[in-house]
Amino acid sequence: MKRIHRLITSICILGFSLFLMPAQDAVAQKDQIRARLAPALALSFQELQLALSITIRAEFDGALIVADDGEGTFLGKIGSTVASESIFNPVGRHGSTVASQSIWNEVGRYGGKVSRLSPFNPVTSSPPLIVKDGKVVGRLTVNEVLLDAVNPYLLKAFLK
Repeated sequence: MKRIHRLITSICILGFSLFLMPAQDAVAQKDQIRARLAPALALSFQELQLALSITIRAEFDGALIVADDGEGTFLGKIGSTVASESIFNPVGRHGSTVASQSIWNEVGRYGGKVSRLSPFNPVTSSPPLIVKDGKVVGRLTVNEVLLDAVNPYLLKAFLK
């Protein structure tokens, strides 16, 4: 399992690096990357999807979602769709589309595309924090510029 996790992490890091490097270096790096990732590339799409799901669950399951609002407002936990405090529980206080402290409430302070505290604002610099074991492990956001960004849509898809 750790081997798959390392391979997936390598795919993400190396893929992003390849995107940023100059064109002349990209061709040379492609072969090196392909050789390093050969074991992962041999996996089927379903196996890669399962490996990503397992890795993401291990990394984020049980993590707290906390607003970067100066007050540390608790916005829920990353967990099952039936867990009462889960941001993925559609009838829960933190997963509902109408609850005031839900990231899924498009007109609320913590949701929608315009609130500076929302993970769905593509230019926010203060999206919710992901906290696990007392440490910030990422920021829940669609803002791809932030280095520690975790896309809420992808997180939801892989945790189903």
